[in-house]
Amino acid sequence: MLLLSALSLSLFSCVQNKKYQAELVARSQSEAREKLLTTELHDRKTETASLTKNIADVNRQLGTQDKTISDLNKELNSRTQLLGESSNKLAAEIGKLETELTQERALVAKKAAIQQKVLSAQQERQKILLELQETLNKAYPAATLATTSIEGDAVALVLPDKGMFDATGVAVSAQGKGLLKPLADLLATRPELDVDVITYTDNVLPKDKTIKDTWDWSLMRATNLVRMLIRDYNTNANQLTPIGRGEFYPVTSNETAEGRVKNRRSVMVIRPVLPVVPVAE
Repeated sequence: MLLLSALSLSLFSCVQNKKYQAELVARSQSEAREKLLTTELHDRKTETASLTKNIADVNRQLGTQDKTISDLNKELNSRTQLLGESSNKLAAEIGKLETELTQERALVAKKAAIQQKVLSAQQERQKILLELQETLNKAYPAATLATTSIEGDAVALVLPDKGMFDATGVAVSAQGKGLLKPLADLLATRPELDVDVITYTDNVLPKDKTIKDTWDWSLMRATNLVRMLIRDYNTNANQLTPIGRGEFYPVTSNETAEGRVKNRRSVMVIRPVLPVVPVAE
C-alpha cells in the first residue's frame, strides 16, 4: 500500500514537473514573441513617423511646385499674349515692307525701262551722226582739206578758207563754189537736215571800206555762202541759217599770217533729225 502511494506520488510529481517545464517553455516563447512584436511595433512606428515626415516634406514640395507651376502658367499666358501682339505687329510690318518692296521693284523696273530707252535713243543718235559724218568724209576727201567732227547733236564740216573766197575776202570764188557742191547734193537728198552756215574771220579787215567790223565781215561771208547754195544749187532756204562770229572765236593767234588763215574758216553745222532721248525720272 505504501509502495503504491509512493509510486502514485512519484508519478504525480513527474507529471507536475513536466507541466511546469512546458509552461516555462511556453512562457519563454511568449516573452520572446512579445519582445519580437514589441521590436517590430517600434520599428513600424519609426517607419510610420519617417513616412509621415516624408509625406509632409513631399506635400510641402508639392505645394511649392504648385505655386511654381501656377507662376509659370501666368508667365506663359503673359508671354503668349505678348507674343501674339508681337506676331500681329510683325506681320503688319512684314506686309508693309512687302508692299514697299513691290513698289520699289516696280519703280526700279520702270527706271530700268526708261534707262534702256535712253540708252537705245543715245545709241541710235550716235549711229545717225556717225553715218552722216561718214557720208561727208566720202564727199570731202582729204585732198579738199575739209574736216569733219561730231559736235553734240550735229556734225561739223569745216571748209578751209584758202580758195573759198575771192581776193576781196567776201565773195565766194569758183573754187569755193566747187567746195559747196557736195554739201548741196547731200541737202538735196536729205531735206530733213538743217545747216547753220557759220563763218569766222581774223582781226584784220579787208580793204573794202563798206565793211564796218569783223561781225559785219563774217556775216557777209556767211550770207554769200547761203545765197550761192540757194541760187546756184537750188538748196532749200529753210535748211540754211547764216551766222557770223567775227574774230572772237580764234583757233590760234592772229599775230601771224598763217594764224590768220586758220582763224578764217567756214563751218557747216549739220543737224540731222535725231530720236528724242526720254527724260530719266
